[in-house]
Amino acid sequence: MKVWGAHGEFCAKHQWEVIVATLALLACAASVERHGTGGRSERCAGWARACPGLEAEYQAADAVVMTFVRCTALLYAYYQVSNLQKIASKYLLILAGIFSTFASFIFTSALASLFWNELASIKDAPFLFLLVADVARGARMAKAGWSAGEDQGKRVGKALSLLGPTATLDTLLAVLLVGVGGLSGVPRLEHMCTFACLALLVDYLVFVTFYPACLSLVADFASGRKEMAPDSPFSEEDLKPNPVVQRVKMIMAAGLLCVHLTSRWPWTRENGMIEGSLSDGFKSANHENVLFHSYVKWFSVSADYIVIATLLCALIIKFIFFEEQRNWVIDMNDLTVKEVVQQSGSNKKIFSIGEEDLKIATSTQTDSSLNLDETEWPSLSPSSSFARLNAKKRPMAECLEIYRSEGICTSLSDEEVVMLVEQSHIPMHNLETVLNDPLRGVRLRRKIISLRFGTECAVKKLPYLNYDYSKVQNACCENVIGYVGIPVGYAGPLVVDGKAYMIPMATTEGALVASTNRGAKAIGTRGVTSVVEDIGMTRAPAVKLPNVVRAHECRQWLDNKDNYALIKEAFDSTSRFARLQEVHIGVDGATLYLRFRATTGDAMGMNMVSKGAENALKLLKTYFPDMEVISLSGNYCSDKKAASINWVKGRGKRVVCETTISAENLKKIFKTDAKTLTRCNKIKNLSGSALAGSIGGNNAHAANMVTAIFIATGQDPAQNVTSSSCSTSMEISGENRDDLYVTCTMPCLEVGTVGGGTVLAGQGACLEILGVKGAAVRPAENSARLASLICATVLAGELSLMAALVNSDLVKSHMRHNRSAINVQGTNVSGVTNGMTLQVPNL
Repeated sequence: MKVWGAHGEFCAKHQWEVIVATLALLACAASVERHGTGGRSERCAGWARACPGLEAEYQAADAVVMTFVRCTALLYAYYQVSNLQKIASKYLLILAGIFSTFASFIFTSALASLFWNELASIKDAPFLFLLVADVARGARMAKAGWSAGEDQGKRVGKALSLLGPTATLDTLLAVLLVGVGGLSGVPRLEHMCTFACLALLVDYLVFVTFYPACLSLVADFASGRKEMAPDSPFSEEDLKPNPVVQRVKMIMAAGLLCVHLTSRWPWTRENGMIEGSLSDGFKSANHENVLFHSYVKWFSVSADYIVIATLLCALIIKFIFFEEQRNWVIDMNDLTVKEVVQQSGSNKKIFSIGEEDLKIATSTQTDSSLNLDETEWPSLSPSSSFARLNAKKRPMAECLEIYRSEGICTSLSDEEVVMLVEQSHIPMHNLETVLNDPLRGVRLRRKIISLRFGTECAVKKLPYLNYDYSKVQNACCENVIGYVGIPVGYAGPLVVDGKAYMIPMATTEGALVASTNRGAKAIGTRGVTSVVEDIGMTRAPAVKLPNVVRAHECRQWLDNKDNYALIKEAFDSTSRFARLQEVHIGVDGATLYLRFRATTGDAMGMNMVSKGAENALKLLKTYFPDMEVISLSGNYCSDKKAASINWVKGRGKRVVCETTISAENLKKIFKTDAKTLTRCNKIKNLSGSALAGSIGGNNAHAANMVTAIFIATGQDPAQNVTSSSCSTSMEISGENRDDLYVTCTMPCLEVGTVGGGTVLAGQGACLEILGVKGAAVRPAENSARLASLICATVLAGELSLMAALVNSDLVKSHMRHNRSAINVQGTNVSGVTNGMTLQVPNL
């Protein structure tokens, strides 16, 4: 090791001397005059036999073998070039490996022309050199030579001390192995194997002399340039060989050496040995058939070139047009990295993800060598090379230094990121930002959480792939570990204000969509008429004054129109859309509850109103410096709580819908009549709700339809508490007093078509189905239309449920639509859980 290191350091420090001396020897070899009979040398490249007529026609076996060798050489060369990114992804390192191979080929050709004139003209020499050259070895040397740290000479010397012994053993083994081809009896293959042995030796000499000098010279010229640095730091572990592999190579080398010793010398039978070589069997027949001779000539001259040209064109097309479209996906069940290739210009779905496994279609190429153990979770980052997916974990100090210097962790492996998270250097909630890759952040958080709480099996069942987490980040959710899929059905067509709509509803309650759809059918083409009033969103801070006198003065100050104008100006200055409409004041002793109400365009507007209220309080405090802001929300808003103030004064949108159901539809669809439904509505929705002390609950099940549409369209599901406040009214109407007049009044429907969950792809699609996605040209037009559609859907659902109740159809419909057909096995009706004895009665 020390000798190799000293040799490498010498070559690196005496760059010009080594380069000039090597080039001088090359020039001498190229200029040597050759002599021979008739201008043609009689020497040949065989081991012990003459080889006249190298340009003679191929034998059939010769053509087949050589075609196979050429194809193998092209495939191997393509494999090496396409996998150079396993070592480093920078193009300079790839060029370094190719340069070392090219230099070796030039020197090999010069020496071949010096010693064997016929061998120098072998047309298959480039193919064979591609087969024996090691492009990756030069790239490894370049990566070590360009890494930061010690003196240039010492870096190259250290790299050569690690690569030199391995290169020596590899060259010896390769020469002995390729030399076996000289025993084949196929003339062309024998001569090519001789050239290959020479090429291996020359490539080895160039690698340990000329190439280190050139590498050091180029590194000196480009010193200080950032782009010369490899993707990941140089580590000696990357260059150290596997001792088991080295031992196997030595055993193979010894065995092959014995084969050569027993095959190269002729032995007589008198001495107990066999005379001749292994190739005699190939020279026994001499075919004179003219037709067969012509066929062999055509095959050897034409068919092999057709095969080679076809293969070369296919590889070039694949590398140029398809190589960049590789993508890595992970099967979280078996932790296997799978390579997916999308065909250019094709819309074919190339892979599908089921509930528990990742199913790759026939067009997907899977590398079975990429199986990972339980501790290796490779990255899906498009900027990561495949080598980084299985990178070895570096020490904590080094990883922490990289993180602090870069601010992001794109160059750290998954295990290194997990290590930093576990040591509290990276906040768990900030993984997406630190990694600059939302999907990778979610995946690593899943891994950390599942290991920390022992929930690996459960987390694997939670889907997370095929989701755009960039829209979730800093908008919809934190500490994301996946998503929950909720079925979306549609009810309709439901005609509202003369236009038919298909209403998307996300729910897991069976029979809900079917029931609402029945109500829409009963409404029919007569449709629903709606009226929408934009009340505005509210926020009510709680402020405290020193005494009731000061509180009264503050209230009187706000009641003044000029002072209110100042508050409104401060409020409106915080947003382009928020416009203050009213400040309603509630009093409790010396505490004031200032209920700011403002229109907010097509947004639901909670954040807008909160921001405006905060700015208005700052202005108010300049006039009342002794005022103390207790809370930005004093529950007088009132948000996400059933409250009479919302029922009376409204919040968000106030919507009223009406329709008339004909006696024919009542009988045909609902199997009932107007008198029965009117009587049930009075007793159930009015008297029953009053007896229960319900606030805004004068309805059958408005919350069902509101929540289903809220989830489907990206609204805040928690706001169904106030938004579901609804008064359902039914009256007998018509000339014959047999039609049913129905209204639904919803005074505090809080919806928006921009912001929040509406930015997500699925929720945005549902809004687009309704034609209300995004902001309208006229502010609040889309949100008002959404509110009217929700109220109309509530009306349809109310009708259907009331009909089911009077006909005793509720239980039957739920038994049909809301009972899972899956038989749950292993459920104990009696057992002990956490110290409690559970007794479950028979149902």
